[in-house]
Amino acid sequence: MKISYRRLLAVSSWFTLPLMSAASLIFAYPPFNLEFLAWVAFIPLLYALKHPDPKRRFAVGYVFGIMFFSGILYWLMRVSVPGAVIFIMVLSLAPAIFSLLASPSVVCRPLSVVFVPASWVLTEYLRSHLFTGFPWALLGYSQSANLPIIQIANITGVYGVSFLILMANLSFYLLLTKTPRRFYIMFFSFIALVFVFAYGQSTMARAYHGHPLKVAVIQGNIPQEIKWSPSYAGSILDKYRTLTLEAVAEGPRLIVWPESSVPGYLEEEYYLRESVLNIAKETNAWLLVGTLRENDKANFNSAVLISGKGDIKKRYDKIHLVPFGEFIPLGKVFSWVRFFVNKPIGDYSRGTDLTVFRFQTDTVIRQDKVIQKTTNFYNFSSLICFEDIFPDLCRRFVRQGADFLVNMTNDAWFGKSSAPYQHMQGSIFRAVENRVPVVRAANTGVSCIINHKGEILKYVRDKNKEIFIDGYAVGTIIPVSHPTFYTRFGDIFSRICIACVLLSIFVSNAKFFRNVISQRRQNANG
Repeated sequence: MKISYRRLLAVSSWFTLPLMSAASLIFAYPPFNLEFLAWVAFIPLLYALKHPDPKRRFAVGYVFGIMFFSGILYWLMRVSVPGAVIFIMVLSLAPAIFSLLASPSVVCRPLSVVFVPASWVLTEYLRSHLFTGFPWALLGYSQSANLPIIQIANITGVYGVSFLILMANLSFYLLLTKTPRRFYIMFFSFIALVFVFAYGQSTMARAYHGHPLKVAVIQGNIPQEIKWSPSYAGSILDKYRTLTLEAVAEGPRLIVWPESSVPGYLEEEYYLRESVLNIAKETNAWLLVGTLRENDKANFNSAVLISGKGDIKKRYDKIHLVPFGEFIPLGKVFSWVRFFVNKPIGDYSRGTDLTVFRFQTDTVIRQDKVIQKTTNFYNFSSLICFEDIFPDLCRRFVRQGADFLVNMTNDAWFGKSSAPYQHMQGSIFRAVENRVPVVRAANTGVSCIINHKGEILKYVRDKNKEIFIDGYAVGTIIPVSHPTFYTRFGDIFSRICIACVLLSIFVSNAKFFRNVISQRRQNANG
């Protein structure tokens, strides 16, 4: 039986073309960071979506999703292989839905320059919110190092950058396929890109005024297997004390330890409490530590602020917990999941307060016989673990009065992988969206200091390595109180995109809906 070359190509395109797109897009993220590939990565996928059969397009999108998320989230295999496989299969539904929406008839329309990117935004928004959400490796994150382009996020959020990338991909695709009116779409996309780039350059050149604050981040690099062993508690605290005192020599006023850096319950265990409070006294600086906390038989993953006098001032209990990591959703139904996860699953309770930490620093200047004392006040909020990947949660903290954000995390679970660098991309966008600095302290990295433009000022680094090393970084941030459009109004842009998609679907199927309504009326009258 002879099979023609064209037929073989047509049959294999459902696999090879999405594979090409997924591979190209994977290379746009860490550790490769070839962000320019994102601007053309979807062209093969769009070719594959030319097929009129909706089931075929859905399958093409699903294949793309499985390959992309497998390449991005491979490190989840270290936690649970079955869990990672199921999780990737669920996430892959998002690009499958996009592929279903991007039918050939829609792609060829002049308004496709809006509808197709808006469809992608819709699917990203869904996976960011459904079932507690997982907005990891959003398309816009691929441009985290492209500072002029991502400044638009202070209006649109990260979804605006995702929209822009899809629009460029669609324009190149229409040009290659010689679609009618392609030059109008290309011109529209070019103008949009020029506007976004000019806006970014203008925004980055703008001066923001505030009182500078010198901060330090400590990276303890504590192995996960000894982190909770009581016999190692003393040596862990000694390591943090040594690194903290080294950092103090550079004069930081706020020192940040990572998530759960205190090996136990700070406020319930006398030895731990006295040891940490004494370290704070030695530094004479404000100290933010990660710890566990117990209250009314409930456990919390918390951040605690300690003054330079050794007083515990305020606490924050983590709000957005990691499902199947810090708690099991519908615990009685899914209790069997514990048998398939290689790591212990916690039993934490969810915090409820959008805590804003407030502290002050005093600067004394002596000149001749005159002593001048200046007091500055600072407000910040802490994000624990992966809370920094949720744009709306971070926005709410800033609306509560936070002038900068702190991310305390522990990505040691995922080993020497790209996970810490992918995680850091979320912090970069939170800085730009809300125009506030973000300070990251991670147990094994990546620990860094990010300014309000999304620019990384300092890393904890040793010989070009940022992960699985110990050390500290000290840098100066300028906390600003300048609420952005995104801070005030949130995901308006993404909701407009969703409305556009739904309206377009309704208009495209208006005749069908009219027939259904007419048939129901006839049945009612009959």
